[in-house]
Amino acid sequence: MASQTLAEAAKLIDAKVIRGVAEDIITTNPVWNAVPWTPYEGQALLVNRENALGDSQHLAVGGTITAKAAATFTQATFTAVTTVGDAELNGLVSAQSRSNGVDQMAIEVSSKAKSIGRALQTGMATGTGTSPQLNSLHSMCAAGQYTTASAGQALSFALLDLLCDLVKAKDGVVDFIMMPGRTLRSYKTLVRALGGVNEVVVYTMPDGTTRNVSVYEGIPIFQNDFLSVEETANGAALTGGALSSVYAGCWDDGTQKVGLSMIYPASVQMGIQVTPIGELETKDESVVRVKSYSNFAMFNRKGLARLPSINN
Repeated sequence: MASQTLAEAAKLIDAKVIRGVAEDIITTNPVWNAVPWTPYEGQALLVNRENALGDSQHLAVGGTITAKAAATFTQATFTAVTTVGDAELNGLVSAQSRSNGVDQMAIEVSSKAKSIGRALQTGMATGTGTSPQLNSLHSMCAAGQYTTASAGQALSFALLDLLCDLVKAKDGVVDFIMMPGRTLRSYKTLVRALGGVNEVVVYTMPDGTTRNVSVYEGIPIFQNDFLSVEETANGAALTGGALSSVYAGCWDDGTQKVGLSMIYPASVQMGIQVTPIGELETKDESVVRVKSYSNFAMFNRKGLARLPSINN
């Protein structure tokens, strides 16, 4: 008599399904938990930046004052854009899921929220800055805030020094350095070549969680794998090459004058909103809209600097 097969036995044996979803779609970017969020009223945030100072002079006794020129300013506009996705669920699918204790709509909404969060992080790294795209580190860094041009160069301590020297918004205080994972590995190789041990610091996130991050002269280095590693020379384009950039900068302190921040309209909640739309008129479908009205803003041009053309 033949032995019972696993295929036949499986018809009589239930398989245990673990509740919830194990998240496998992951990209390293701890800086997402550190960036501040700033609300604004009205249609946009208008930031007046210094363009030229009113002049002054040293004056001899009895001399004539000729320093009469007024200050001039450059105005930058920052406004939110929409990032949105609809979770739709058939009534029968919902009913059958609930009968087994599964809230399928909650799972779909959670997935949409994660997708929006990833879209925002991608936008912060590579957005064009043209609506409906987000502003990004790439699109907002001023031309004068780049290190010396190069067709391709290996990471070095001298280049990191040059990068940090360009951040002046907080009188030279640098809040972060940001780089892709491959560049962070190259930084660790530099440190080990000196016979030292890579220095780390326990960084406390605004949500109260902590994590170990590498540091350079006390400045936390955040790995951000949303940054492109296919840049062309000097960051001219984000695709078509094999180079990457390292960024340094400072977070805004709430004054909206010194650094970087996410922004959102004050009339909505910070981050991601969930709105039940209801039943579709012609289909047995329920809809929940998941969205974020937000953008990335740089209030001070001296609050961000870029080291491009890194080839290792």
